[in-house]
Amino acid sequence: MEPLTPDRITTQLQNWLASEKPDWRDIRVRPLDVTLGAGFSADIFFVDVDYADQAGPQNQTLVVRRQPMDLEVVFGSSLALQGKMMAALDARGDLPVPPWIGMHLDPDILGLPFLVMGKVEGECAKQKPNYNVEGWLVDMTPEQRKRSFTNAITAFASLATIDWRDGFEFLAQPENGKPGLDQYVGALEAWHKAAGRGRPMPIVDTAMAYVRANMPADAGVNVLWGDPTPSNVMFAPDGSVNALIDWELAALGPAELDLAWWLYFDDLFGRRFGVARLEGLPGKEETIAIWETASGQEARHLDYYDIVAALRMALVAVGAFDRQVGIGNIPSTNKSLNDNFMTLYLAEKLGLPIPELGPDFVAFMKNLTPIEDKAA
Repeated sequence: MEPLTPDRITTQLQNWLASEKPDWRDIRVRPLDVTLGAGFSADIFFVDVDYADQAGPQNQTLVVRRQPMDLEVVFGSSLALQGKMMAALDARGDLPVPPWIGMHLDPDILGLPFLVMGKVEGECAKQKPNYNVEGWLVDMTPEQRKRSFTNAITAFASLATIDWRDGFEFLAQPENGKPGLDQYVGALEAWHKAAGRGRPMPIVDTAMAYVRANMPADAGVNVLWGDPTPSNVMFAPDGSVNALIDWELAALGPAELDLAWWLYFDDLFGRRFGVARLEGLPGKEETIAIWETASGQEARHLDYYDIVAALRMALVAVGAFDRQVGIGNIPSTNKSLNDNFMTLYLAEKLGLPIPELGPDFVAFMKNLTPIEDKAA
């Protein structure tokens, strides 16, 4: 294959768009952020495209996301699933997502599988730096913050109103069990086995057994976003939601799992990182009430789903640990495989011995989300 130069990238995308969007004519792709070396090795870059359709001359900025083969921290994350999910939601038109353009799963065009979507303007609540400390939310009034998060919670809660058999059958993973919680837990078990690689992980292992043994019998089967956090919401200046992004972890399961994930991250980036939450952001009970109103259902078994969310994040931490070891940031003897924020939370919830977060943990976290050395 020829080297990927900016000119070749532009030509390849232009030819691909011509076949993918037959109603677009006179297509011209202009790179906005396509560089070689470290820049182009990133997952995401932008191009500007001019074209004509039935409405006349058009212009838009497109986001191109490539899928590196060796960056899986979350087991089973899938570019193809993300593309199908965005296409299905864009076709429905009742949930704010980036405009869907298409995807190509063969590496013959850009060297890796990729998907293309329209760029959505707006601000997200960044995790680094912590949105409670720095960024556009800090400059808002408490009322504006409340309105922004209420809009986001309302948006993802509406997923609970979708019948998964109405165009979302591709989310089913029959190899992991029956659609719903059984399948979701089955996927967690597969992730747990792959991540553990036979290593002793006492807290994570106990949590996995707990999650399987305590499954609610009356759990629903809903379409899940999979990663509902403020950092995956594109907000307009007035606090309305321009788009929900990052759908690669979409799944089937009880709708409360998305709510539990949002609550988990809200707690993580506030109390558990030792940071005061911004005034006006909805608290736990208010968030639940907003979600119940928008979803049209009662939030049940949240204590159980909180542990599921915490287990999932603990498995993310295992993947992040292995990646840090693999690139040489920390030695394999670092204790953070089992002693980290995520396992600490699980230990608290399950009544297990509390892990100590010492210098190993600080070394592990400094390349992820900054924490204060007082955790040592």
